[in-house]
Amino acid sequence: MRYKESNFNLDLIRPVQPKSLNLNTNSDYLELFYVINDQTAFSISYKEQLADTQFIDCYSFSNLTIGYCDEAQIRISNSKDKYKPLGSSSIMMIDGANREFQFGLTRASNFKFIDDYKFYLGISENLFDWLTPIEEMTTGFFGNISYQGSTIGNLITKEITRLPQREKWLFYKAGLNLKKDFQVMKKVDLFYDFDLVFVDTKDYAVFNSINNFNTKIQIGFKYLPTKNITFSLSGIFYKNNLFGYEDISFTQRSEHHFNKPFGSINSSLKISF
Repeated sequence: MRYKESNFNLDLIRPVQPKSLNLNTNSDYLELFYVINDQTAFSISYKEQLADTQFIDCYSFSNLTIGYCDEAQIRISNSKDKYKPLGSSSIMMIDGANREFQFGLTRASNFKFIDDYKFYLGISENLFDWLTPIEEMTTGFFGNISYQGSTIGNLITKEITRLPQREKWLFYKAGLNLKKDFQVMKKVDLFYDFDLVFVDTKDYAVFNSINNFNTKIQIGFKYLPTKNITFSLSGIFYKNNLFGYEDISFTQRSEHHFNKPFGSINSSLKISF
């Protein structure tokens, strides 16, 4: 059995409002193993990610900014009860959650540069919701007001389509994972962890275009002071950002970032029982 808790934080800087977005997510991961023999094991895992509510004080629709920041051309409020969670300083709030099941087959390898390899299949469910009184400005008096060759309603409608869809969508995944540890000195190992995943979507409304695969390579060092404790320092490189790996970071609003490489430096402490 393997259980892991983690916190995932992603900061996004934009040239328009909201100029800073912070995604903070708490993750729980549980994996159960059924060992067939000393070469083969089956596993089933469950991962849940819950994002902290994002509160946004300003939002730009083309050249029109609405909200409570200094740049805002329009400030609005709404007395309906459903908007009370926004308080007096937020124009929008966004919630998100992700749940994923995976089935895996792991085999020990006789190849010199592979310790073990794993084939896996997964299904990922993605749930998002958002709240803003701005969507009520797409029609009616405010929606028909002309602004820079368009109407306020058209500007808002165009941008709202880029917000995370409220309807549930699924990712279907098939992947291959390879691992190897090389002992470089007593209690110190050099390791790599390579992963390839293919992703298919169901019920996701593509805004522009998305990839159907991603690769991840992690390389680093492990220090093993005892057989039960491992410290590691490593770097991770993704070909297509976090697509297929941190699903809660992927929505219509962030879609255009997921055809670009992404990397990070990581440290960890592992205690085995």
